[in-house]
Amino acid sequence: MSIYFFHTIQAYFGIIVYFALWNKHIPIKDFFIGVVIGGICAFASFKVANDFLVINELKVTSYFFASFLLIFLAFLFALHVRIFKIIIISSLIFCFNIYYRVISYDFQLFNGELLDTLSIISFGFVILGFGLMAFLYLLLRDMASKISNKIIVPFIIAMTVLLVLRLLADGALELMRFGVLETHAVFLSIVAKLIYYGSFLPYIYSFFVLCLVGFYLSALPKLPEKSIVGNIAFRKIKALVQNTFSVSKFTFAVLIAINGISLYYDFYASKPPKLSEAEIIEPINNEFKIPVKLLEDNKLHRFAYITDAGNKIRFFALNRFPDKLSPVAVFDACMICGDMGYIKNGDELICISCNVRIFLPSVGKEGGCNPIPFPYEFDGEYITIKLETIEKGVNYFNEIVEKEVTDPINGKKIINLKAPFSYMYGGKTYFFETEENYREFMKDPKQYATDFKQAYWRTQGFVALKESENICND
Repeated sequence: MSIYFFHTIQAYFGIIVYFALWNKHIPIKDFFIGVVIGGICAFASFKVANDFLVINELKVTSYFFASFLLIFLAFLFALHVRIFKIIIISSLIFCFNIYYRVISYDFQLFNGELLDTLSIISFGFVILGFGLMAFLYLLLRDMASKISNKIIVPFIIAMTVLLVLRLLADGALELMRFGVLETHAVFLSIVAKLIYYGSFLPYIYSFFVLCLVGFYLSALPKLPEKSIVGNIAFRKIKALVQNTFSVSKFTFAVLIAINGISLYYDFYASKPPKLSEAEIIEPINNEFKIPVKLLEDNKLHRFAYITDAGNKIRFFALNRFPDKLSPVAVFDACMICGDMGYIKNGDELICISCNVRIFLPSVGKEGGCNPIPFPYEFDGEYITIKLETIEKGVNYFNEIVEKEVTDPINGKKIINLKAPFSYMYGGKTYFFETEENYREFMKDPKQYATDFKQAYWRTQGFVALKESENICND
């Protein structure tokens, strides 16, 4: 849920601080008129772009247009023509609304016909984000009006640089994807670093705001003696002091709220769930036997088999119904998402990669984001899985653990992860001590690969599993 707040802060924090620093040049009425116009235009434009599949084009155009406006904003505001100010504000808000829509595109709030509690709470986080941004804008306007332009100008320059660099980095990355810009290693590295460090910009903006608070408080007049300045002057200065402290305290409170939720998202909410540790098991008589009593706790039980080459193949077993026995065993991988695995939450199985919720009774069936099924036998007491079945899933998983293996040419024992040469044949990876051994194997793999077994790839889809009609779905 906090991701919706995070997207709001990522998109609008910088531009709100930037506009607040221009308080002397932007009447508050003009600002809010520009916000409304820019918001409406952005919503309509994004919907049209989505319908005509030109979102990427709209995104790149708005990023570079916003960069241009930010760079030349100081010159344009010098014209002191009201309509120009509204147009510029509307244009920049339009661009940053597009930016918000892009980064939040995969996290739609209301996709279904029914309103659920989660969607309402998530929408509340969006409203909270916009509310804090509006409140911060008003507070910073008051600060900026009392701080010298000699101090404000460096902040405006710094904010312009940060905003433009982030927009240009996102735009350049899209142009490289389109093939408009050549993907040079150095250029790509710079763009990647700018985008990565761009995620920390809200914290940098918060630091700038704290610095502004410091300058704001430093300009605070000392409270004189009432007898010296008179009652009226004393009360005016006292009111100014109290107002200054109130603005500062509210600003601190807003920053605490923004950074508190952002830190929660960065260090907790954005982290994928961790898989439970898989129990390493070995086959007996080329079979794995899982006692069904183990599944009576209605939890997900994860297992792993380490092949002779060090490949770690994960699979799990669970009971699909809480009130009756219906065990199932599947690979801990998805045909679509790969091998990030699954976790069980109540009556749902969750794909860690895409956060899809899977109805437990459907586990064991092929298709969608369901875990990859395989054939097994259930005799009422044990789930029995053939070693050959598990080995055929070796290519579904990327993890390789350190293990002592044998060079098939000279029979010498070597460590798989330290072997200088390797070659995959028949679903198994072979490791070699020397390049000569590697080339000798390549001449005639069948001569040395005596335990040839055909393994499957995710790209083959579920067709590969049709070799057996005994996939148990009961």
